[in-house]
Amino acid sequence: MTSRLIPVVHRVTRLDLVRYAGASGDFNPIHFDDEVARQFGLDGVIAHGMFTMGLVTRLIEPLLVQGYRVAHWSNRFRSMVAVNHTITIDGSIHDVDENVVQVNIVATVEGQTKPALTGSVTLTRGQ
Repeated sequence: MTSRLIPVVHRVTRLDLVRYAGASGDFNPIHFDDEVARQFGLDGVIAHGMFTMGLVTRLIEPLLVQGYRVAHWSNRFRSMVAVNHTITIDGSIHDVDENVVQVNIVATVEGQTKPALTGSVTLTRGQ
């Protein structure tokens, strides 16, 4: 059986990136300094890839609350997420059996045709 999770919609702010940098220790200036980001050919500051990946946990949170645990996580970063853009993370659940589900994930950014992230998370419940 396939069902959909409630999408996560998040507008990425500089404050998000400052908080993430402090928590992760990733102070690469392309995540907070527009001038440095432009020197690397970017239009401006971009979100940390792992910050984007972390937003996926909001998508699967309802399953975690139901007692599922992450057994396998696989994703690919496909495009960058610029600050002050909205990212939407959508997921479909595919039941493998009564204790295992796989969530296929697509994260898109407003104004971009290429997804920012695609992947899947396998969750198990029980032992």
